[in-house]
Amino acid sequence: RPPKSTPLYSSAASDVYKRQQQDTRDLDEFEALVTLMSTDSAIRERIQLALSALRDPDGYDLWWLAQPDALALPRLHILFVVWAVVVLSAVVLIPLWPSAILIPVAGAAINLLVRTKTVWRVSSMIGPFRQVTTLVSVAETLRSAGLPEPVASALSSELPKTARLNAIARWVGRDPSKSNEVVAAFWEYLNLLLLLDVNALSFAVRELQVCSSALLRVIAAVGDVDAAISVASLRAGTGVWVRPQFQTPRSRAVLTDIRHPLIIDAVPNSIMLGPPHGVLVTGSNMSGKSTFLRTVGVTAVMAQSINTCFAADYRAPVLEVQSCIGRGDDLVAGKSYYMMEVEEVLSRVTASASPEPHLFLFDEMFRGTNAVERIAVGEAVLRELVRDSGRGQRHLVLAATHDAELVELLRDEYESCHFTDSIGPEGLTFEHRLAPGPATTRNAITLLELHGAPPALVRAALARAAELDRHRGTPAWGSGLRPS
Repeated sequence: RPPKSTPLYSSAASDVYKRQQQDTRDLDEFEALVTLMSTDSAIRERIQLALSALRDPDGYDLWWLAQPDALALPRLHILFVVWAVVVLSAVVLIPLWPSAILIPVAGAAINLLVRTKTVWRVSSMIGPFRQVTTLVSVAETLRSAGLPEPVASALSSELPKTARLNAIARWVGRDPSKSNEVVAAFWEYLNLLLLLDVNALSFAVRELQVCSSALLRVIAAVGDVDAAISVASLRAGTGVWVRPQFQTPRSRAVLTDIRHPLIIDAVPNSIMLGPPHGVLVTGSNMSGKSTFLRTVGVTAVMAQSINTCFAADYRAPVLEVQSCIGRGDDLVAGKSYYMMEVEEVLSRVTASASPEPHLFLFDEMFRGTNAVERIAVGEAVLRELVRDSGRGQRHLVLAATHDAELVELLRDEYESCHFTDSIGPEGLTFEHRLAPGPATTRNAITLLELHGAPPALVRAALARAAELDRHRGTPAWGSGLRPS
């Protein structure tokens, strides 16, 4: 950490440093949970048994339900309560005043209309409320399981605040259909007469507005425990993994033998990202450029979220990860591939003005336009992202490209590396290993021939490629084929 007197240190940089310190402390607390789940099988199995109750898909709506502005009380909701009291009073008075029977009859007709208008909303909300009671029950079990801080204190302090909500949710989430037919029918008539579900839901919404923050913290605590079990399981089933080591802002990122977690027998690769330099990845088609970009991005996200990397070593600052990979047209919005790409790339340029260190990943930038403008605009954007704005260059940039001209134009700002391929008796062979320097081969025309393109077409393409290389002043890259 630089002294405050240095020009690189500003209030914004100080805020970023403090946020990153908090992020790493959060990961340390999460790591304590993961360690407990990994080492104490008795506690883990007890918790897994409790968590198995949270299987209903309606549980996914609990986080939404607990947001302060997720639900609003219906207008004049108190009238539903008053009307239910009037109808119930009329039923009681029938033996003394027979004409009072007209009130429940009229009430049933009115309530039928009300239920018809509200049934879709009530039905959609009952499911999540039903899960509140299950969540609280699971949290009670977790509270007595001897979990580390801050999960233990969060459950101990917040669970009592949800007691009233839990009681109301139990009432709202009742399911009469699970009773016998007589009870279910009686309940349905009573509901029609007194609007029990609508009134209960109104009370539940009022209580939820009071204790939503406590419910959110309970949900987060239970979610942390569930995630810790998943991460412990992931580590147990993985041959090579490592905990990340986070560096100070503006440090280099050193990623050693990283592997994509979804690729079986993935080839490990290593890379070091500046500052001060970015890195351009070159190579022929199918050599592994896009997969490598995804691997770097996924590794950084896993490091900063679950404190686990599929790697031999990970040392980097805390980074905001943003990528431009796998873009396409937006037919609904009427935007072309290039327009979508322009918007995506410019949003990354805008983000680069923030003080937080970013990791930017670009796959063949501006390939939706002509070669001259693609190279010109690509150079300008990539140069801007690593430009020293007086606060010290702080972003890390990794971009894949087929353009040798771009590598040459940015040789002072970007280091280059490449993936190799070769042509043998069995056709194209890819090693998927990163090597220093720009690529020396290309295989687009070779792939055409290997997939059955007519020989005349292949000869014409090779001849034209050689001519274009001469005019552009670039050496003809070896393709394994020669025009004949």
